[in-house]
Order: sequence, then structure tokens, then C-alpha cells
Amino acid sequence: MFAHTRVALICTAPISDLTSVKEKIQDYPFLIAVDGGANHCFEMGLIPNLILGDFDSIEPHVLEAFSNVSKQHYPSNKDKTDLELAIEYVYHSQTEKIIAFGALGGRTDHILGNLILLSRYPGKVFLEGENETLFVIPGKVELSLPVGKTLSLIPLNGPTKGIDTAGLKWPLKNGTLNKQFIGISNETTTPKVTISVREGDLLCFLN
Repeated sequence: MFAHTRVALICTAPISDLTSVKEKIQDYPFLIAVDGGANHCFEMGLIPNLILGDFDSIEPHVLEAFSNVSKQHYPSNKDKTDLELAIEYVYHSQTEKIIAFGALGGRTDHILGNLILLSRYPGKVFLEGENETLFVIPGKVELSLPVGKTLSLIPLNGPTKGIDTAGLKWPLKNGTLNKQFIGISNETTTPKVTISVREGDLLCFLN
């Protein structure tokens, strides 16, 4: 079984601030380059612990430079995305956090697919963008955040019911979010924010 409980994944989508990503990756003991994410690793001067995917987006010179890195190679004709396979490869019962960089840019269908992936692993898998962090609320969560931080709550895969929040400018009490009503651009009013949900997948955006 895969032993690490905290893993960073770096994917193929464009990343403008590689310096910031490199600093954040240092907090994770295991780094996987998901296919073309190896190109980002090469640019940052980082050697991933593993390269995983169908290798259709890796530059030849990068593949040569990482010839000694362990690889998990999949066929290009497959039913799952490279990110989906990477999460399945590392996820286990003791997983604390899997964070994916470079998973929010590029093709819109890939972005939507990646958001749906979050609903399979509430509170365990996070997508980190240039200016935001995304995850699905795992029933209940307490967040330590600066006052005035922007936070959005959006239902995923259908309506989300029984939502209670505390520490937000516009609170919810047994609220429902659906395609008619979504929670865009709320603001934190206290350093601790509590969000709970009784039913459905609630996607949280921290800007």
C-alpha cells in the first residue's frame, strides 16, 4: 500500500507563478508529476518522486532528463484521466491531504471533470489555482482564515441541503443551494469559519 499521507500532484495545465508553487510543494513529502506536469517540474528544478500518466504531454527532453525517475505508464486509450489515476494511485484510508497544482487551467472539460473528482474525496483532495483553493466540504469543517477573506459555496452534482455556516457575512441556517441559488463571494467575519452540510456535495472556493 502507498505509505504517504500527504502528497502533491502537479498537472499539465498552465501555471504562471511557478515560484509560488515550488514553495508550496516543499510542505509535501511526496511529489507526483501527472503527465505533462513533469514539464513544470523540470522548469522549477524539482525532481518528482514519480511520473504518472500516458506521457502524451511530456516534452522529449524532459522525459530524457528524468530517465531515472520512477514511472507509472498507462495507455492513451483509457477510461480515466491521468489525474483520476494519480489520485487513485496514492489514496488510502490514512490519507490526510492530496493537493493538485496545474489542474484548473486549459480545457474546460478537464476543469469540470477535476471538480467532480473532488466530490469523491471530500476534505481529502484539493485543487490549488493561482488565486484559489477548491475542495468539497466533508460533512463539517472548521477553517482558520483571515477576516475579510472571500469564500464561495457552490453545489456540485445537484442540490446541497441542510447547510449551516458561522463566521460569514451572509450566514446560512439549514440552507439549500441549487442551480437557482448559489453562494458566490461571501466574506469571513471571524478568524474561525464553520461550515456543515447534511446532504449533497458542497464545493468550497477559498480566494
